[in-house]
Amino acid sequence: MTVNTLAPKAIGVLSLDVSGPHRLRDEQVITELAQRRGYALTGLVTIGDDTFMPTALIVGTARGKGAAAVIAPSMAHFSSRVRAIALACDLITPTKFVACTSTDRLRGTS
Repeated sequence: MTVNTLAPKAIGVLSLDVSGPHRLRDEQVITELAQRRGYALTGLVTIGDDTFMPTALIVGTARGKGAAAVIAPSMAHFSSRVRAIALACDLITPTKFVACTSTDRLRGTS
């Protein structure tokens, strides 16, 4: 996978509990959506029932990778974490976009 250094960065999120046997298909959805939206996909976070502090893992990974967005195959992969993750970055699925709500990001600071 070639990463365009000029493109905004994104990470993918995949809930193993939601994907089940369709994990490969869901990974492909993330990859294709990133390409279509012009993002350089810099990583994939997989979470499950046994993931410790999944929201912190997702946000920490996004921040660490410099990601402006988190991409998932559907909103179900974010579960009840939408508002918390949207404080750090945009959330993107094939059918929905949730803009980042951080006032720091809106001001252009980190």
